[in-house]
Amino acid sequence: MSLKLLEDSSNKFFLKEDQICKLSVHEYNKNILEIGFGNGDNLVNMSLNKPSDLFIGCDAYYKGCAKLLKQIENKNIKNIKIWPDDIHLIIKKFEKNFFDLILILQPDPWPKKKHKKRRLIQQKFLDDLNQVLKHEGILIISTDHNVMKSWVLEHLHVRNDFLWIKDGYSYTNVKPKWIINTKYFNKAFENNKVVNWFFFKKK
Repeated sequence: MSLKLLEDSSNKFFLKEDQICKLSVHEYNKNILEIGFGNGDNLVNMSLNKPSDLFIGCDAYYKGCAKLLKQIENKNIKNIKIWPDDIHLIIKKFEKNFFDLILILQPDPWPKKKHKKRRLIQQKFLDDLNQVLKHEGILIISTDHNVMKSWVLEHLHVRNDFLWIKDGYSYTNVKPKWIINTKYFNKAFENNKVVNWFFFKKK
């Protein structure tokens, strides 16, 4: 995808900081946030199946944003907005209790101990998610990396504002049917890795 199309599309599909406070929680049926959307395949699939919902995708990587923009243009999608930068820059700008669902699928595990501060899941960030997630809203996290699996459980277990929804061990390994197998999921399967799924409800 050319830089020209990225620039031409930015005003139409990119989310501006000054627009965030103007978003109405009631304009769409539901508001969904996907953090780190990769190539955007799952975001596109969800938006086509739920045209009355608003989907906001955040990803700092140019190539992923470019691929998502191309799909939006080709499929004439109207209900996706893109933040092409770090989610930390805007998460506090959303209205409180704005999102019905937040997805963090296959986040970078940063497996080395010296890099653990770079992991997305941190207590401060969970505080921010709590503010923008509706009461009984859902946070879904998936990972195929054992370090990240332990990290997620460690950080969510100590909180009293997120309830871990589980039904035995097998439940954490069952992907929701409405989430498609993306490039990253398929790569995990090819390497015989188990993708763990964690579902949390805001109390």
